[in-house]
Amino acid sequence: MTHFSLRMLEDHRRRLRELLLSDENEAAAMALCGRSRIHNPWNGEVDERFVVREVVAVPPEAYHERRPDGFTWSTAPFYGLLKRAESQDLAVAVFHSHPRGVLKFSTHDDESDQALFSLAFNRLESRRPHLSVIMDRDGAFVGRVFGPELRPEIFSDIVVIGERWDFGAAVGDSNTAELDRQRRAFGARTSGQLAKLKIGIVGLGGTGSAVAALVSRIGARHLALIDPDRVEDTNLGRLHFATRYDANLRRLKVDVVGEGIAELGLPTSIVRLPHFDSHPEALAALRACDVVFGCTDDHLGREVLNRLAHFYYVPVIDLGLLIEPNDQGGYDTFDGRVTVVQPGYPCQTCRGLIKDEQMFLDSLRRDDELLAARQQAGYVTGNPDPNPVVVTFTTEVAAMAVNELFHRLNGFRGPDEHASERVRSFRYLKDSDTLPQGKSKPECKICGRRHYDGRGDMTPLLDLVL
Repeated sequence: MTHFSLRMLEDHRRRLRELLLSDENEAAAMALCGRSRIHNPWNGEVDERFVVREVVAVPPEAYHERRPDGFTWSTAPFYGLLKRAESQDLAVAVFHSHPRGVLKFSTHDDESDQALFSLAFNRLESRRPHLSVIMDRDGAFVGRVFGPELRPEIFSDIVVIGERWDFGAAVGDSNTAELDRQRRAFGARTSGQLAKLKIGIVGLGGTGSAVAALVSRIGARHLALIDPDRVEDTNLGRLHFATRYDANLRRLKVDVVGEGIAELGLPTSIVRLPHFDSHPEALAALRACDVVFGCTDDHLGREVLNRLAHFYYVPVIDLGLLIEPNDQGGYDTFDGRVTVVQPGYPCQTCRGLIKDEQMFLDSLRRDDELLAARQQAGYVTGNPDPNPVVVTFTTEVAAMAVNELFHRLNGFRGPDEHASERVRSFRYLKDSDTLPQGKSKPECKICGRRHYDGRGDMTPLLDLVL
């Protein structure tokens, strides 16, 4: 079975409203969409996502007639965009408005779509599906997919990513006793959204294991745990769920944390991937996620997530803790950081959180034989000393990150209280949170030029050569 969904940015939805709802007559607009097709690791079924890359206006002269209950138009704009899409393995989405507010496809829509999409599959011999979407007066959507057989299939979800994250209709079976107090605070919709989200956690150290413990207790039911490392003695002071037994056997962190969550007895489906996030199996799981927590200090791992957020509109909440003692017995830095990575915000590279030279070293450390050869040749020094870490602070940063997820779902801070990055300085009692003003560099392909927004699948994946 294949589940279809559409993802777009809030800017796309705003532009569509401008094009489709400017008056009382029906209107059309189009979009180029990236594609993503993977097997969902939680159930093995196929997820086919369409990611809006560019909204394209229909020129006024293309309409033959526009009425409140329909319109006729030339197929030339659609055919031209379709040829452009086919050359890049993109999809075309055709939007039209129902200004009278009926959010369903009419008999006229059925006939028009059949005739329109037959162009794609007969004249151009396209083999992959394209989309038809309705927007009503309130800005709500309903959509369907047409493949070569011209049999329409309704989307399972239409996701919009902006300052708030709208993942479509919540599931209806989240009214469980263990979430009663949470529902009293945030309502049933937030719990229902959490129950349907597929959440990835990359890195299961102090912050990652704490995030896993927290999201499982707030009602997340689909988790992908990604980390190649094993438990050591030094992990026992900060790794949630880990025991001396786990350290003695050097058990995989994904197994320790996964089993710890399972023992809570909550209805959580867990995928365990003992890999770096650049591994094909991990990348497939991440592309199936709705939200990802980045809990690794590995620069290459951050770059993978940086690109994931832009290629596929899978927002990333990245965490970090930096403790720098000085010679005077104090601290030059004692900060926790939560950064939201998504199109429209400065990327991790422009913020200085990813450095090319460190990415190169990280790539070497993922290949033991290559690293040994480089070390012998003098190109790479030994592993640096580990950073200072304290479990109370890693756990607090994890709580900051999970609270950021809550805000993106329900806006509990208020309509204007958004931040793409929040830094908490643990050295001060008051006014401890700051909002750094990161800035995109105009030449940056990711967040400056926005070259990869909505690109979806390509070769090489994420345009990243490891």
